Amino acid sequence: MNHQKSFLPYPSNGIRLLKGSFIFPEVLTIAFQDSCFPERAPFFQEYIRGALGMEVVLGDESNNPVLLVNEKNDVLDEEGYLLEVTPVGCTLASGSWRGIFTGLQTYIQLAKSNKTLQCCKISDYPALSWRGLMLDVARSFCPLEELLGIIDTMALYKLNVLHWHVSDDQGWRFPVDGYPALLSEKHGYYSKEEISYVVSYAENRNIMVVPEVDMPGHMIAALSAYPNLSCTGGPFTIPTGEGIFRDILCVGKSETIVFAKKVVDTLCLLFPSPYIHLGGDEIPLDRWETCPDCQHRMQELGCRDEKALLGWFCNEIASYAREKGKSTILWSDYVDASYDSTIITQVWNPLLGKHRRTHSDRQVIKSDYFHSYLDMSYALVPLSRVYRYGKTVQKDTKRNKKVVGAELLLWTEYLDTREKREAHLYPRLLAGAESFWTKDPLLRYSRFKRSLEHVMKQVLGKQSGLPEPSSWDPLLLVQCKERRARRKRVNRNSKEAGITL
Repeated sequence: MNHQKSFLPYPSNGIRLLKGSFIFPEVLTIAFQDSCFPERAPFFQEYIRGALGMEVVLGDESNNPVLLVNEKNDVLDEEGYLLEVTPVGCTLASGSWRGIFTGLQTYIQLAKSNKTLQCCKISDYPALSWRGLMLDVARSFCPLEELLGIIDTMALYKLNVLHWHVSDDQGWRFPVDGYPALLSEKHGYYSKEEISYVVSYAENRNIMVVPEVDMPGHMIAALSAYPNLSCTGGPFTIPTGEGIFRDILCVGKSETIVFAKKVVDTLCLLFPSPYIHLGGDEIPLDRWETCPDCQHRMQELGCRDEKALLGWFCNEIASYAREKGKSTILWSDYVDASYDSTIITQVWNPLLGKHRRTHSDRQVIKSDYFHSYLDMSYALVPLSRVYRYGKTVQKDTKRNKKVVGAELLLWTEYLDTREKREAHLYPRLLAGAESFWTKDPLLRYSRFKRSLEHVMKQVLGKQSGLPEPSSWDPLLLVQCKERRARRKRVNRNSKEAGITL
């Protein structure tokens, strides 16, 4: 009955142990007090049944339910909850269904850990409001079943944002009306119906799906289908692996602006999230320098250079999205004071100057390359480094109220199988989940490591992951060289894309 080993993330207010114990019956009865959240009751019943593999029935509070759910409006945070285990049953309270759902994850992990529970009280709420995973399905397609499994794991560990990277140079994964050639049966894509299912599936699990279509760069997949949207007219071959490619959207052409806005229309139609991510990273501007259409557009607008033209394009599309009720997120590469102040920046490059990293005048999402890129090896981004990153971001939120949270990123240029993706996700996803949720004073890496083996095996059915290198490991010299090489690579790629370091 050691609750410290029972679940992740650890509660932000800790656990208050009480006298007595509770034994789970064969049939779990749930009741919703005073009909609170009635529309969620059937879903919760099925969700618990699937999670625990036991019979679950809906009852009422007069029949001594095993789990009593009630609405408690003095739980201030929308995702906060109160969970109490007594000898006769358990109560779960929150002011919103989101809080009830996050508390339900704690309840499920407790139930999976042991059929006999020591009585306790848990008061819990998140440290960060934005706790995300970016999943790149453009470089390597992620089948629907695997994607839903990732969402389930995110929900269990209280992550609440799926940043869905659905287009890049290497692939375009969703339909846009009027542009059928974007899709490839051979390489995979998601239909409108499948996207709607994913969005609904995630929403039921307290996860907001934020789509990303990277523009005007990272567009070779689209240009190969519609070369008229480029500066040169192609032809183009869809690349494999990583890279920065010089062919980008030609923003001097009216048809390109029509296309970009049509993409926004589609994202607004398919994704109810108030946010859309429009990329805006790693954009070489060489083609625009010699493109008559882009130069003409610059003259019309009075742009001093190609970077000003890029700013105009980003502001134009962000403004269009805002008219449709969406806030735009951009990678922070080029964002400066000339960009619309409502644009949210996602900071990934730690090598940019300090004033470029903080963006104190706009909202910020943190995803530091050397701490959150899960496609990198455990030697470069070890478990402990991911765990520490949450502590760092929490401190950032105290210094800058515009920092809304953080994401872990899984790019898939070289992760082309489920086995590879899972090996890079787990257990680092759990380290990020705890350090994004649990308040800094209660974050303990030693406790997390003790919990990890139990949680990975009992809850996820996986091994605990790779051992971390010790200080005397002779491979550390190699790892240091790899880190220096990565740093040089970030510098080189940034300069190729015209990013000032």
